[in-house]
Amino acid sequence: MAIQNTNTVSTKAGVDSVSSYIRLEIKLLATGKASIKYFVYKDKSSYSAGIPHINDAYDFNYNSYITGVLLPTDIAIEDLHDLAIAELVSRGLDGAKLEKVDLV
Repeated sequence: MAIQNTNTVSTKAGVDSVSSYIRLEIKLLATGKASIKYFVYKDKSSYSAGIPHINDAYDFNYNSYITGVLLPTDIAIEDLHDLAIAELVSRGLDGAKLEKVDLV
């Protein structure tokens, strides 16, 4: 599961990144909540090649988070992607520039 991000995000080195590939690790918890972790890569090829994620290179907050309690109808892959995107939007990214990709 991933998100293609075309928001411009600054790196700590002062360089603007205009695109990134964000892999999601989502775990359903016994509490009825979900843990969502973001792993940012330069592009899908970097992820596929096993190159380590570059979360720490960005000024943007790509920390993981825990959702509120989810209803059984809210745990489909599409819904979990929507929650991951909504969180990134709440942190300042433009949702129109976040595309759900690799849903399986």
